[in-house]
Amino acid sequence: MIAHLESGGLTRRHWVVFAVCAAGAFLDSVDLQVMSLVAPVLLRAWALTPVQTGLLVSAAMLGMLVGSVLFGRVADRIGRRPAFQITVAVFGLAGASCALAADPVQLGVLRFVVGFGMGGFIPVDTALLHEFMPSGARARVLALWGLAFPLGALAATALARWLLPHVGWRGVFLAAAAPALLLLVARRAVPETPTYLLGRGRIAEAEAAVRWVTGTPVADPATLPPSPPVSPDLPASSGLGRARVLVCCLWFCWSFAYFGLILWLPTLLVLAGMPLAQVLGYGIGFQAAAIVGRIAVLPLLARWGPVAVVTTTACAAACLVLWFGVLPALPVLIAVGYALSMAQEGGFSGIVPLTPSLFPTHQRATTVGAANAAGRVAALLAPIVVGWFAGTDLYPVFVLFALCFLAAAVTAYAVLRPTRTTSGAPLAA
Repeated sequence: MIAHLESGGLTRRHWVVFAVCAAGAFLDSVDLQVMSLVAPVLLRAWALTPVQTGLLVSAAMLGMLVGSVLFGRVADRIGRRPAFQITVAVFGLAGASCALAADPVQLGVLRFVVGFGMGGFIPVDTALLHEFMPSGARARVLALWGLAFPLGALAATALARWLLPHVGWRGVFLAAAAPALLLLVARRAVPETPTYLLGRGRIAEAEAAVRWVTGTPVADPATLPPSPPVSPDLPASSGLGRARVLVCCLWFCWSFAYFGLILWLPTLLVLAGMPLAQVLGYGIGFQAAAIVGRIAVLPLLARWGPVAVVTTTACAAACLVLWFGVLPALPVLIAVGYALSMAQEGGFSGIVPLTPSLFPTHQRATTVGAANAAGRVAALLAPIVVGWFAGTDLYPVFVLFALCFLAAAVTAYAVLRPTRTTSGAPLAA
């Protein structure tokens, strides 16, 4: 049955699954990015210190940490479909409620709840996509799904630039969260994944799910072409714990540098003297460059594999972030910043498909959740660390970011390299 799903090509229903998952990731990113865009306004409106602002931005990251760990396990127990519905409802309702916050404490609590739903959504979405897609297209589809995050950040920046002067920060929060509630209806069209259903012994439902996504009856296994060969370098069950630790280290290093820069970028530029309107315009270009970076690595994933993509982009990001940290003249700042955005987003396009490919179905969402949780720990710490330096010398922070990118490169190349297939193509199993 799974061979029937694995051996086919992409159908219209595969793209329905992709669209629903990408829409959730898009709205997740919009809601997360909005907080960093309204932070400069709140800093002045509520007379916040840079450290307080960092704590407020980090509230969602703390929620994402808890949500990633919890909902990864929930999805492996109750299924991907119900877990998806729960997480979208949580971050949609809490995101809209942020518009009603009366003070920093209330907003911080609500942002924690938003992050709780967001953090739970990512491992569920990743596992669902991985298990519905045919093996030959899996890595590329997951990388393409990752485009939803910079697209969401770009949309959030445009939304804030357009709405902030007219409806204020409360209106921006409300506009960013409202579409998430519509996704609950759309998600009902997608069944549970066949792989999960088979693991639970629900054979008839699994066959129905395969028929739904492929558009054809489940074929006799004897008539199917052989499944793609699986690399002998895939971790054995005894090595899954070690692989999980290493993947978590990779996510931590990359996320610390990534979120430390992304979540503080608008405020850092305002503190450096750039007008807010110019900062928002710069942010749009920064996110557009991120989209270009995601697209640019798609053909490289098929030719090089995810590990080579991660190591190459990590080394490039380390060099660029050191240059960006000196805050050169505006033309250079634009060029270097946009190149940095391309490199760090391109690296995520390798990390995202690599992670679920390393683990079996019954541990997939849990492990992706653990890896995301490690990333959320980094994302939680990074804004606070940047806040400590915001009033003094910022350049040591950029040096730290560069070291994190280099550590990610070393981890991916020296430790995760054996998880590639012998042909060098990304894993698909």
